[in-house]
Amino acid sequence: MPLFMSKYTNKVDKKGRVSVPASFRAALPSGFQKSVVVYQAVNHNAIECCDLLHIEKINDSLEDFAPYSDEHDEFSLALMSGLMELTFDGNGRIILPQELLDFAGITEYATFAGKGKTFQIWEPKAFDEELAKARHKVKEKRSLLRFRSDRNDGGENGRG
Repeated sequence: MPLFMSKYTNKVDKKGRVSVPASFRAALPSGFQKSVVVYQAVNHNAIECCDLLHIEKINDSLEDFAPYSDEHDEFSLALMSGLMELTFDGNGRIILPQELLDFAGITEYATFAGKGKTFQIWEPKAFDEELAKARHKVKEKRSLLRFRSDRNDGGENGRG
């Protein structure tokens, strides 16, 4: 399972090429390290990124809706139609489509932010603002964070 951590800011060239951090490329599951799936983030003006296995999980979750329901149609159209698989070049770069650059407001620089199973690409100032908001909310809600008890990590965690 991928684990995308940390944040990095890289230059975006005039063709929309940007280097994906080496640690993010290395975190992609074996056999999926040649490309990344990108799409418009649902909750933010950022680009969401993940591997094809994660997309399969999203697609599987759509099966929870009745097949011809409005919800199924809305979610599947909104999520699946905007997916793009981008291939890494020999230098670990991808070419971000102009549509996604515009959506995220990215021009000269892009900030890559790890989110565990996924990562996002942000316009740097917008990322800094969102990170400050998120940290404030986490500080207020920190008591909600719990260790999962179903993990087998030697018994040290999982006790709340």
